[in-house]
Amino acid sequence: MRILVHPGFHKTGTTSVQYGLERNAGVLGARVRVLQMDDFPDAIAAARRHTAQPAPRRLKKYAAGFAAAVAPLDPGDPRPLLVSSEKLLGWIPGRKENWSYDATPELMERLADVLEGHFGTGAELTFYFTTRAAGDWARSVYWQNLRSMRITEDFAAYRPRLERAARLDDVVAATRARLGARARVISRPIEALSGEPQGPLGAILRELGVATGDLMPFKSYNMQPPGAAEELLRLNRSELDEAALNAAKRERIQAYQREGLTRKKAGE
Repeated sequence: MRILVHPGFHKTGTTSVQYGLERNAGVLGARVRVLQMDDFPDAIAAARRHTAQPAPRRLKKYAAGFAAAVAPLDPGDPRPLLVSSEKLLGWIPGRKENWSYDATPELMERLADVLEGHFGTGAELTFYFTTRAAGDWARSVYWQNLRSMRITEDFAAYRPRLERAARLDDVVAATRARLGARARVISRPIEALSGEPQGPLGAILRELGVATGDLMPFKSYNMQPPGAAEELLRLNRSELDEAALNAAKRERIQAYQREGLTRKKAGE
């Protein structure tokens, strides 16, 4: 049996993967089993707490939360299993004073423990990371955090704080070393996948041996509109109180969404 865990990274096409899975659930149901963030909320909560303040008890809760999601799955079902959520890595860098992916290797090790315990060591386990060029990744993280936090630094001032986390290939290598022969650990840059009809989702499904030719087309989400970061930065620097600021940012983001500026067709 094949199992593929797609844990991100954040801002590497993960929202588009999740949307594509939801849009094609009717077609894919007979071909692949899927677990997404709504299936393991306790694991996500523990991952966030652990990346904010690492503690062994939080790793145990992380494993327990993920085990609860896996428990109902029949080990004898021949369909492959796809687990996809960047939230399995905890907070996005920049939130809750988390500025790295240092916890990723041990978090993935806990997932491997759970999956082997439930499906047996004979399962073919792959950890599939999507990555992104450091500069583009940092700019996208900055945009995401501007939306949810009152950041008043411009990108040039903020970017150095993300330099450690932006070394995504180093995190992949550390995870590979941690897991050793227990699992394949691979990565694909989203720049190399953007020209495919189903984008990163198609590549992930094909890695599992799942046919993709008849999937419904879908869009890439969470795109950053031109000038949007500068506009949100001006709002963050304004004298608006928190309630008014959040309302103003929410209205602006909804306007971008109505105008279709936060999405594009996969493959464009």
